[in-house]
Amino acid sequence: MLTLRKKLLVAKFGGTSLSSEQNRTTAAKHCNSLLREAEKLVVVVSAMGSSGDPYATDTLLDLVSTGSSIREKDRLMVCGEVISALVMASTLRDSGISAEALTGWEAGIATDGVSGNARIVSIDTTRIEESLANHSVVVIAGFQGIAPMGHLNTLGRGGTDTSAVILGIALNADEVLLYKTVDSVYTADPEKVPSAQELDTISAEDLRQMAWQGAKVVHPRAAEAAQTSDLTLKVRSFHTGEVVTNVVAKPLEDTRYIVGVAAGHVVTGFTVTGSGEPSSFFAGLFRKIADSGISMDMFSVFGCSVAFTVPVEYTDGVRQLLDSTGLLYKTIGPCVKVSIVGAGMHGLRGVMARFCEALERVDVNALQTVDSHATISALVLLDQRDTALRELHREFIE
Repeated sequence: MLTLRKKLLVAKFGGTSLSSEQNRTTAAKHCNSLLREAEKLVVVVSAMGSSGDPYATDTLLDLVSTGSSIREKDRLMVCGEVISALVMASTLRDSGISAEALTGWEAGIATDGVSGNARIVSIDTTRIEESLANHSVVVIAGFQGIAPMGHLNTLGRGGTDTSAVILGIALNADEVLLYKTVDSVYTADPEKVPSAQELDTISAEDLRQMAWQGAKVVHPRAAEAAQTSDLTLKVRSFHTGEVVTNVVAKPLEDTRYIVGVAAGHVVTGFTVTGSGEPSSFFAGLFRKIADSGISMDMFSVFGCSVAFTVPVEYTDGVRQLLDSTGLLYKTIGPCVKVSIVGAGMHGLRGVMARFCEALERVDVNALQTVDSHATISALVLLDQRDTALRELHREFIE
């Protein structure tokens, strides 16, 4: 039976996949295989390598002082992906594939203008389509776009995934393929939970929630974009080229209601006590912290007291802010948010009870809890993180 070739595929390669000449040659071989499946290919790339490698994002950032503005750092960081795109296009041409490289702004990617963590608002695909008419492959620098006033933006850590997915949607691609150096999307981080299981299928919603709660396989905004479209999204192993995880629009009926556990970044917990009308107290406090550019999480409100967390690197800044107001507060840390994730838990009885009982069994104290229709999270001390993750995984996954 004759199999029709797809018209267009989008493939994303991360920095580790492009860190050496050997890896870039492997990536080119994957592209050659994809061109047997499809007529045209768009390749989206991250900066080559990781911290310490010559053109990696963190290496570039180490070249400037901490006094540099976020906008200036954006201009610097986009260079890593631009270099990567040009080098990858050269590698493809050396392997006999017709290819052209484009920067994110040349590719028509427009952002909302938020330096360091921009969102893509639109893509003008004209330049990409012109290039595809003349070449088999167009290599596009991920993680970047151009703001309304003309300055360059980056999309936040892992943003190349998002570039690939939204480009796939804009170009009406048959599939978007995320090549990863991990063997699969897992139910937990295998380095922290040795019994973590491979997921051959996951819903876009569960993948998004896992990402927002700290799992690092796919950028959360990439999963979010896939969820709101009919896009076919697959994770492929960089080592074998095989599909290891399919991302589907809705959970399958026979899948578990908890799909995974995850841990977030290191944070400090604050409990602040105010006076007067609670609504006035909260509004004033939250405005001061927001205006300082600090992101807060895990809000719990009781009377005229509020508990929340901030990234650990902002601890001293929040302390100074609170000291200037005269408000009473306590801190605890370093801490981490651990979560169970699964859209299937919505409406089920007893999940929170089992969550707390699991932590109690291993003497992990839940300092604070929050929940939504698809997650239950607890704040725990950093040195208890792995114990908590393993026990929650044992309770809900194994």
